[in-house]
Amino acid sequence: MSTQPGPVNPDIPPRLEPYVDCTRAAEFLSVDRKTVQRLSREGRIPAHPVLTGAHRGRTTWRYKLSELDEWARTQQNSVPATRATSRREK
Repeated sequence: MSTQPGPVNPDIPPRLEPYVDCTRAAEFLSVDRKTVQRLSREGRIPAHPVLTGAHRGRTTWRYKLSELDEWARTQQNSVPATRATSRREK
């Protein structure tokens, strides 16, 4: 008997979850795309850097919706999306 973890049914291969871009992640979280990018740079949401551009050190981020869902569920003091994405009044 093996002690290695494996699929429950070895006849069915596990499905790989696709990565999504920041636009889809923003739609999922109901926030602006720029907010998702900023939170990614700050390391405040689960994000995966997949490409770092030579121009000004830009990074392309990808996301797994399951990770974002888990992250969103664990946020206790989250700010409503309308406040997080609205411009500050002067």
